[in-house]
Amino acid sequence: MHCVSTTPLDCAAMLATIAAIRGVPPVHCRARATIFVRHFATQDSGVATHSDQRYIARTKQLLQDARPALPRFAVQGDSIRPIFSPSQFYSELKDCIRGAQNSITLAALYLGHNEHDLITALSEALRSRPNLKVNLLLDSLRGTRDSGKGSSASILYPLLKAYPNRVRISMYHTPDLNGFLKQVMPPRFNEGIGLMHMKVYAFDDTLIMSGANMSHDYFTNRQDRYIVFSNKDITDYYCDLVSTVSSISYSLRDEDNNYVLDVASGLPDPVRDSKQFREHATRTLCSFLKKWSSVQQSPKDSTYDTTLYPLVQMGPFGLRQDERVTLAMLEHILHDKEQDNPAKLFITSGYFNIEKRYGQTIINSTAADVCLIAASPEANGFYNSAGISKYIPPAYTLIEQRFFNGVKRAGNADRIIIEEYLRKGWTYHAKGLWVYPPRSDLPVLTTIGSPNFGYRSMVRDLEAQLFLELSKLRQYSQLVTEATFKLPERQVPIWVGSVSRAIRTML
Repeated sequence: MHCVSTTPLDCAAMLATIAAIRGVPPVHCRARATIFVRHFATQDSGVATHSDQRYIARTKQLLQDARPALPRFAVQGDSIRPIFSPSQFYSELKDCIRGAQNSITLAALYLGHNEHDLITALSEALRSRPNLKVNLLLDSLRGTRDSGKGSSASILYPLLKAYPNRVRISMYHTPDLNGFLKQVMPPRFNEGIGLMHMKVYAFDDTLIMSGANMSHDYFTNRQDRYIVFSNKDITDYYCDLVSTVSSISYSLRDEDNNYVLDVASGLPDPVRDSKQFREHATRTLCSFLKKWSSVQQSPKDSTYDTTLYPLVQMGPFGLRQDERVTLAMLEHILHDKEQDNPAKLFITSGYFNIEKRYGQTIINSTAADVCLIAASPEANGFYNSAGISKYIPPAYTLIEQRFFNGVKRAGNADRIIIEEYLRKGWTYHAKGLWVYPPRSDLPVLTTIGSPNFGYRSMVRDLEAQLFLELSKLRQYSQLVTEATFKLPERQVPIWVGSVSRAIRTML
């Protein structure tokens, strides 16, 4: 989703958000909903400079020229607020569950096996409010994987059994995992083929967009981003998106006091009939996009200051709005030679694996200063994990080093830098993009959501993202230099280099 604004953001709030982000932490089928939040402002006044206005006008034109047409939502800036910490995010989720009167929609990769408090909160809300309905969308592969303490499906099953007519639990399965591949790929590794990666949390007219899943780490010491939108229209859009993906997913059903995954009548099975499923899903999702493309809200009054543009990226079904618009935006920002001073671009991802076209556009940029923020190996969720997955952080180190060397070869090391998030006891999972016009201390465009700007985000997984905030993420970031890659702990086994190239699209 993209946001455009005509009044200044609160500078203290923006800097606080940026500080929190800095201090916190394939071929996949992803559905991305992207919100570009653009604020027309300068640091000292409520009047945008000529440079700001030009960036606003040109970016707005790029969004409006997108085909098929993007929906546009005009909102008030004070209806958007950031959440800064995992614990605050957790409290907000529980408060919203307790306060919801009519509907709760939750979409994430999975629900952690320890999240009994969330289940209890949902159960109490359903018991006390007879009209309340709950819709949950998870990934089938991740949501049915049992770590020995239960799976998302087994944990949610009692809730479904207690309220069968008011609770809907759907599990998306990628059509790219089928046939022989489905039979031989073991659990956990098969998730590299494609996932439902959207994170959408909606409660009546309130929406929380994030990259965080519903599990203990994301509620305690795994830094992500979280934005609250108090707006019925944009909430309805994302609820409809989740409902649409749910309609092409397996349904969790009660059968003889156990749960089963069922295919709805008329829906081809994504594993056994993957070709037919892909065709059916493409038609369904295209109908969703066509319906919402006609929504073109105009400012309702003079206090309007922000416009939201949602994008969808679902590679397995040929839906690539986010990819096309993001690439066009990068070209515009990074190669705008009309500026006397450079713009500033910040990009962050928990996993440094930038898609090739994005990467080359950045490396060969001519007109902007760029800072990329990634997780250090210690802040990677796979750090010191068991088995072969412990080599995933070194693989990301190699990918980062190749990018670093590419920047040097292009002669852009003075303008393009990498920072790594490192905070003792924390991991990093934040994703986003921020654009600052020349001579401005406030961004005119930002994104928030779950995509990691990698091949997997673009082609394999289902994603959701918004354009919106930055400084807190950099509070715990350290500059990457050549010396970084010479440290003893950053030395990578030779075989990891070869394997990392082979599996890069799955990272």
